Amino acid sequence: MTIDRFYRPYPKPFVQQAVGWMNDRFILPKIARVKQVHLPVDDDGRLRAALSGPFVICPNHPEFFTDWILDKWLMSRYAPRASPWADPAVVNGMGGILRRVWLANGLVAAVRGVEIEKALAYSGENLARGNGALIHPEGEVNWDNEVTGTMRAGAIRIAQRGSELAGKTANIAPLAWFIRFREDATPGLQRELDYVEKRLGLREPRLAGPAQRLAKLYEHLLERESQPFDIELGPRGDGFAKRFDRGLAHAMERLAEVWPEYRPGSLPSAPEDAARAWRSSGRKAKDAPPDFKRQIAVLDKMLRLVPAGVHEPTLTQEQVGERVKRLRLDWLRGSVRDTVTRFIPRAAARRDVFIRVAEPIGVDPMSNHEGILIAVRDRIGAVLAVARQDGLDRLGPPVRYANPFLS
Repeated sequence: MTIDRFYRPYPKPFVQQAVGWMNDRFILPKIARVKQVHLPVDDDGRLRAALSGPFVICPNHPEFFTDWILDKWLMSRYAPRASPWADPAVVNGMGGILRRVWLANGLVAAVRGVEIEKALAYSGENLARGNGALIHPEGEVNWDNEVTGTMRAGAIRIAQRGSELAGKTANIAPLAWFIRFREDATPGLQRELDYVEKRLGLREPRLAGPAQRLAKLYEHLLERESQPFDIELGPRGDGFAKRFDRGLAHAMERLAEVWPEYRPGSLPSAPEDAARAWRSSGRKAKDAPPDFKRQIAVLDKMLRLVPAGVHEPTLTQEQVGERVKRLRLDWLRGSVRDTVTRFIPRAAARRDVFIRVAEPIGVDPMSNHEGILIAVRDRIGAVLAVARQDGLDRLGPPVRYANPFLS
């Protein structure tokens, strides 16, 4: 099998239709536990208008697996021949049978290096043919239903290639979905935490509540991973948030002392930004010693550990659920159940999805990437706020827990 098979899609209309049917009737309601998708009429019309020429659909990226299921829900209704981009591990990491299913549905593995040009060329051709593309501009899953992450320029590059080939402006169509539990998810979160605690060798009473139990797990992981590198955290009484910030700052100092040759050229003053710079530098250092790579890998997982809203007085049950899923993804390995859950995380309770669509952004071959990225971020953020309000209007205030990370 050539490398082309790993990223160049071979869409099959009958497979796309079959997967769309299965998605609507089984995968979405039974596996993803999404009972209803809300898309207002005005937003429906705005999306259809944006897809009348060359287009790239750009949703936010708050959750793994549900992203593909909602992508498929959208494409089945608006762009059945679009070429959606996905992580190579998704397209190629689940075995030959599923790889053929993904390729038959038009997925493009987000390949890197020289192969990226072939993938961009394919997607540009798809735009010029009127089929379009779909890509999450945040890149990696954000695991945060409340905000968006750093935007990347892949959507712009695809749109520019399509605009050039079609000889007219291409549209980037920003949209956002907001996912809400439609019932109290506490029982489901407690069951999830029972399993995670067992796998990590801990046990907290259920009376503590999901947020408190999650905080204990975080304390355990923070202390466990800091010990081999002699990272100072301070006393437990300071709370997770302060101890994490202190440990991160000390980790940056230790990296600069022990591995000065890998120090990033520009190092931000904020510890989290500095940690991301070190992470980027470590990923580029292909021949770095194993000890350095190990420290960067731990740093990466610790950055992903920081809970959404860690400095807020309360956490929603959606935020707790997101953090449990991310914790399982990063820290649990070895069992069949963990492997399956990594690719298909199951929601703790039934959910509704609220979708809002922003005005499209025109892109031509000479468009400025920075300006377009700012526009994509701002428009996704604006419609995300509207989608969140839709959830409040229809389902009422979310269940909240006192934030244990502050004390």
